[in-house]
Parts: sequence; structure tokens; C-alpha cells
Amino acid sequence: MHNHKLFLAALLLLMSSACTAGSGTSALTFLRIAPSARAAGMGETFTAVADDVNASYWNPAGVANLETMQLSFMHMFYWDSSSYEYLAFAYPLNDKIKLGAHIAYLNYGSIDKTLAADSTVIGSFSPFDLVLAATAAYKLSNTLQAGVNIKLVTQTIDTDSVSVLAFDGGLLYEIPFLLESVGGRDFVIGAALSNLGNTVNGDSLPLTLRGGISAKFGIQSENDLLVAATAYYPFDSGTLSENLGAEFSLEEEFVIRAGYKFGYDAGSFTAGLGYRGSLPGMFNYAVDYAYAPSGNLGDTHRISLGLTFDQEYKTGKSGSGVKIAPRR
Repeated sequence: MHNHKLFLAALLLLMSSACTAGSGTSALTFLRIAPSARAAGMGETFTAVADDVNASYWNPAGVANLETMQLSFMHMFYWDSSSYEYLAFAYPLNDKIKLGAHIAYLNYGSIDKTLAADSTVIGSFSPFDLVLAATAAYKLSNTLQAGVNIKLVTQTIDTDSVSVLAFDGGLLYEIPFLLESVGGRDFVIGAALSNLGNTVNGDSLPLTLRGGISAKFGIQSENDLLVAATAYYPFDSGTLSENLGAEFSLEEEFVIRAGYKFGYDAGSFTAGLGYRGSLPGMFNYAVDYAYAPSGNLGDTHRISLGLTFDQEYKTGKSGSGVKIAPRR
């Protein structure tokens, strides 16, 4: 119990320290790029969903609910010649402690180097941004989970490079059967603070606070509809935005998603598709796609592949299906 209190106290201290952050410009804003085609297709309403390996980014507390090893990769066709790659991993150390990691890489493409005097091209360079993150999550009880990230963030432009440490923290609280009278299940409340750290060349990191709710309903089968809402507050702009999203499963294999983002400078409607399958005794897999327009900046397309490994396969026994968190 003492360890539970220490973990929770440290997390609450991390989140409350955000109150000292002021508004202004931010550095390394690529940290706000949304990974996971599933989360993006749902309008980025993943704070209180956080039920797969991508919780490492959205709300590290969600990693505490994972029961077997998971792996996820995403490629995003970004604006112009740039692209974004994301890899996430989660591993259950025991029933209470779960570990994870994610890597995000934004490549801006090749840019010409020119002379200031006459714009003569003398070469090229490829700027990039990189995040290396480690996650630790703890299951405080059957209904309360907490998690933290520590991240090394690097930006490289030609021969110049800057690196900084950043921290995330999150909480998830589940209220089982709160919506039982209307056929709902698993009402979940979540909160996450992202990108707490030192300034970079006088600019603060893009500190953000998210709070959300999610619930599951049965339409054609049990828990086939997931709905979620998120309030999003970036400290640099001081403007509150709201996101709504939903995911509907068809025959447990095909998934359709939609979302809407209110109060954003670019982007509003999002949509996505998914397919779930399995290799018995080895792993379940999920292939997801998301479309998200961004106004005059153009459209973005995300493709994700997720693997959930069978517990029995990991120990060399014949598998009986993938074990995942109960509320997934």
C-alpha cells in the first residue's frame, strides 16, 4: 500500500506542476502530432479509452490494463514531402506493473542549402524530430490506474541539434456498470498531462492537458459501440477545444470510426476503418486507417498495424486465444 501511495503522489505532483506554466509560444510542437490510426479516426478522443499499446502516448495509465505483450507501428503521409513514423511497445512485468516504450520520428524531407547572396544551391539537408519515451504504469486497483512517461526529445536541423527531457502523466478511473440501465458498460474517466519539461531556447515545451470520458454500449452485440469525448487544453494558446468520437465493430472483425474536433485552427471531421484478425496460438492483429483533413494545410492519412501476442504462445504452450484487458 505504501508503494501505491508513493506512485500516486508523484504522479499528482507532476500534473499539478502544470499550473505554473504560462501561455506563449512553444518549441518542439511536433510532440502534438497524434499517433495511432485508431485514435485519430475517433477524433483523438483516446484519453479515456487508452486500452491498447498506444496508450503510451495518449494516457500512460492505460498501459496498466494490458495483460499481454503488444506492439504497434504507424506510418503517416504528412504534408508536402514530410512523413511521420511511430512505434510503440508494451510488456506486462506482473499483474500490477506494466512497462512500455514508444518512438516517434518526423522527417521533413530534403531541403536545399543556398548561399544568402545569390541563392545558389550548395547542397541539401534533412531536418528531423525524434522522441524516445519509456513508460511505467501501475494498477492501483481494479478501477484505478496511473502511469508516467519520461521522454528524450531531439530536433536536428542541418548541423544544429537540441535535446531536452520531458515528462507525461496520466490517470484512468473506471466506474463499472454505471450505465447499466441504458445498456452501457465500462464508464471510464481519464486525464493526462503531456510534455512537462524545461524551456528550449527560451520557449516552453507544448504542454497540454486532456480530460475525457468513454463508455461502451451494445447495439447488435455486447460492447460493439464505443463512444468517447475529450477536452483538450494547450497551455501555450490557453484555448479549450473539444473532441467527440465513436467506434463501431461489425461482426468483431470490421470496425468503422468517426470523430469531430471543435475549436481547432485546422481540421474538424475525422474518419477511419479497421480490420481485426488472428493467427491462433501466436497473436491477434489489427490493421487501421484514418483520414484527417487539416484545412489549407492538406489532408493526412495514417496506417497502423497492431499486434497483441498470445500469452500461451509466449510460454511455448498451445494458445487458446489472445488475452487482453477485460474492458477492451
